[in-house]
Amino acid sequence: MTAFMEMFLTFAALAALSFFVGARTSLPSGAAPLAVLCATMLWYSLAGCLDLLFPAGLLWFAAALAAAAALVLRRREIRWKELLGPGMVFFLIASLLVIGLFALRRPIFMEWDEFTFWGIAPKVVKSTGRLYTFEPGSMVGVTYVPGLVMLDHAFQFLGTAFVPWKVFAAYDILFFAIFAAALSMFRRRGWRMAVPMAVVLTLLPYLLTVYHRGIYVQPIYMSAYADIPMGLLFGAGLAVYFAAEKKTPAVLLTAALAVTAESIAKDMGFALCMVAAALICFDLLFVEKGGAVFAKLRGVWAKLCWCALTVLLPLGAFFGWALHLQAALGVSRFDLGGSEEMGMVQMVVTGIAELASPQKSEKFAQIADGMYKAFFTTKLTMLGSGFAVVLVILALLALAYLCGSRAQKARTAWFAALSMLGFAAFYIFNIFTYAYIFKGQEALGLSNYNRYIYPYYIGWLLAALVLLGRSLADGRAERAGGRALAWQGALFALPYALMAAVLLPLRGVWAAQDGASYRLQPLLLAAGLGLTALLLALSAAPLRAVSFVPLLLAALSFLCCARVFALVQPQLSVVDYPDGYFAGRNEQIAQVEGIKARLGENERVFYICQGDDGRRWFMSYYDFYPEVLLDYSLGGAGISPESRLNTVSIPRFFTREQAQRFLAADVTLTPEVWCEYLQASGCTAVYLEQVDESFQQAYGALFEGGAQSGGLYRIQGEGQGMRFAPIPEEVSAR
Repeated sequence: MTAFMEMFLTFAALAALSFFVGARTSLPSGAAPLAVLCATMLWYSLAGCLDLLFPAGLLWFAAALAAAAALVLRRREIRWKELLGPGMVFFLIASLLVIGLFALRRPIFMEWDEFTFWGIAPKVVKSTGRLYTFEPGSMVGVTYVPGLVMLDHAFQFLGTAFVPWKVFAAYDILFFAIFAAALSMFRRRGWRMAVPMAVVLTLLPYLLTVYHRGIYVQPIYMSAYADIPMGLLFGAGLAVYFAAEKKTPAVLLTAALAVTAESIAKDMGFALCMVAAALICFDLLFVEKGGAVFAKLRGVWAKLCWCALTVLLPLGAFFGWALHLQAALGVSRFDLGGSEEMGMVQMVVTGIAELASPQKSEKFAQIADGMYKAFFTTKLTMLGSGFAVVLVILALLALAYLCGSRAQKARTAWFAALSMLGFAAFYIFNIFTYAYIFKGQEALGLSNYNRYIYPYYIGWLLAALVLLGRSLADGRAERAGGRALAWQGALFALPYALMAAVLLPLRGVWAAQDGASYRLQPLLLAAGLGLTALLLALSAAPLRAVSFVPLLLAALSFLCCARVFALVQPQLSVVDYPDGYFAGRNEQIAQVEGIKARLGENERVFYICQGDDGRRWFMSYYDFYPEVLLDYSLGGAGISPESRLNTVSIPRFFTREQAQRFLAADVTLTPEVWCEYLQASGCTAVYLEQVDESFQQAYGALFEGGAQSGGLYRIQGEGQGMRFAPIPEEVSAR
């Protein structure tokens, strides 16, 4: 109940700020929560880099209190009916429902990367009151951008303990704010279209991330992974911009804030935010016929200033984080490491040169061919492959073109072409990362391909739905002129031409490689092109907004529901997952709590779990933190007299001489060297979660009574006299 009240008060503060922004600016009320959340991410991120998180939190809540007071004092001047439009109502109801659900069920972290970074990082921030770069401990990935972690912290600020389900709720509230912005074109009387659109938007994360009927719980809306938030934030700036009928300063500023928030959501978010910024800037400069205002500037100069701001804000965030990493950790953000040890600029330049060269390296050629083939054949969404997703997006854009005014038709056509070019650039950038950063089979096997690619699909489809919604909300399906239809049709043809240029020459090569038939893909390409041509041709006929338009969205929402329910069972979703889903994790947590009770505060423990792939170490590190700090322990997978320490294994506080000593080529973890390392690293105990006979033979003499799985041992003595004494279970150090 305490955590619920903390979360409710934070959400009430967020709602007060959102209502204030909606009431006092020209921003559509549905987009106001997104504006506040993006500003919150940036505010806390800046404060975190300056080590001022606590004052930043106080000021944030003070601003919310002032906003609430202003709303009360001027309540009679506010048009509450306009504020409570479909977008705002959706945001309030959906957010309160998810807060209540999570407060009741209290879900916890389960997935791999939640323990490597996305769950442990907000726990570190809450426990220490500082950004994780100042208190890295044994964490890996401490160079990750802080945007989503700082959003988590905004909802963790109240209260004394870290609560995992608040992280899930924070992500979901961000999702709903983005969906509300995508609904902001619908006014008070637009409920018939807003409701089915809200259904489609809510199902969007399922549609583009789930691709088979599973037997396990689908953690969509109950995950701390950054991929879906990154994809939705990519579409957020586009949604705010394209949903707005008038490009007012408030709209353009919110779009710029969303683009900047995307840049600090995840490292790959910077590439996506540059695509979003390019799409917004092109439309504002060359498509938008209305005027713009920037301070005292008007017209094209104002538009140029807004474009500059939209680009410079994320660039400032990028270089600001680079400066912080250099100051706090002494590392360069531009050094990507990886298989080729390249910097970021060098990777892009080298990749472009190799892509254009007829003489490609074997690794690059194999990865590029695999990426092209994966686009057309690998099923990674409920809609099918990425190729199928693009066809659906182009069909939605063609429908938006059919239903739109002349100005909207031009905007949609340009977006269809330019967003496809942006996708091509993003896809090629991913080829470069696989070729120059990933190693071995991870590179050749396109490790985690779906997680790296579907964020673009999520934001792209979101933007396409917004353009369709804008056309329907306008209710002005105007006839396209012959000349306009010709050049706009050419823009729509560009995506199909690009896909055909890749597919047609390569399908024969693929067929020769694996003997499979690739006849379906050209047929789908032709069908998609035919459907687009038909919809564009219909736009040349006299059309008027008719009553079947809401039915169109209703049918779309029904199809989405049918597809999601076919692959995701309600009892295996966030709505109704079984109580036993967290049983195993709860047992692990109880086991760790028992061990922590036998240790004192701020102890450092060397952890061993023979045969583990590292997962248990990350989970245990999260569970022990903050009372007990686990040494990295070579990832916890076990040690042998042949094991060697590496740069990841060396504690950050080691001096250069200590690091050189343990990283020397002739130094392995013999019992003597292990004892020397334990003393140098400050370890006070050893925890053997799982050991085998080989460990017993190599190191058993160091343990009183022998090394036993599940044993917790106190380190006694120094150097050659170091021994490990069992810590009895009945002893409590607290």
